[in-house]
Amino acid sequence: MKVRFIANPTAGGVNRVGELTESIRRVLGAEAGFFEVKVTTEKGGAGTFAREAVLEGYDVVVACGGDGTINEVATALVGTSVALAIVPLGSGNGLALSLGIPLEIDGAVAKLKEPHRRLKMDVGKVCGRHFFSTAGFGFDALLAKKYNEGSLSARVRGILPYIPIAIKEFYRYSPEEVEIVIGNRHIEVTPFILTVANVPRFGGNAIIAPDAKPDDGLLDLVIVPEVGLKKSYQLTNKLMKGQIDSFKGYQCIRAEEIEIRRETSAMVHADGEPFDWQGSIHIRVLRSALNVLI
Repeated sequence: MKVRFIANPTAGGVNRVGELTESIRRVLGAEAGFFEVKVTTEKGGAGTFAREAVLEGYDVVVACGGDGTINEVATALVGTSVALAIVPLGSGNGLALSLGIPLEIDGAVAKLKEPHRRLKMDVGKVCGRHFFSTAGFGFDALLAKKYNEGSLSARVRGILPYIPIAIKEFYRYSPEEVEIVIGNRHIEVTPFILTVANVPRFGGNAIIAPDAKPDDGLLDLVIVPEVGLKKSYQLTNKLMKGQIDSFKGYQCIRAEEIEIRRETSAMVHADGEPFDWQGSIHIRVLRSALNVLI
């Protein structure tokens, strides 16, 4: 088996490449096959290494990092026979947690030597970009933007930087009315959270779509209505306990294709990577488009 590990040295705020390399030697040293480690030095580097691996005939590419690194690597593998494996080194690790992949390096690396299941995973596509966990168009998209811009998040990873950002931006955020089109169905809402999920988790313990499945051929559209300060605490509590579907006004609609229409430009995130978009937003599922070792 020919395997390429692609490691992001800044994932999770700590360089764990040495620990990863030692784990590969220790756990896979006696295994038949070719294993190499590529370390990214710039944004987009993980995707470049993954595309090269496809062209060079690798069997498995292992994304070693957070959800951003995984997105880069997995995007290069969509529609190919090359399988994705994951060593979660990020702060949220939403996809790894949703797929039941161990968070410990040794445990994740050992998946390559154990009898493993190859999941034919669905992939989401929004505005021409792939996403594997979630895409967001409401308050979560704004948080993703501010998190990526923040000086604190550059020094401290995890949920901690989100807390002051969320408190500050909550008072500034003004939800906008949107029209959601699913087939012949038209829904007009003014959502606080508007998220399309392929798996249950944002990251960590934050579960946005408890019943989402990565291989059912459907995406879960989650709508949470506008909330006041008191309700926002209740919402956060339910989100972190996996009970958000019991929050008053919560809606989840499953669909293969979704269109979001709005009057103004939108902030969007795909797996936590934010970008601006002008015009209607089109989201669709690519069925069984990615092979994942779990």
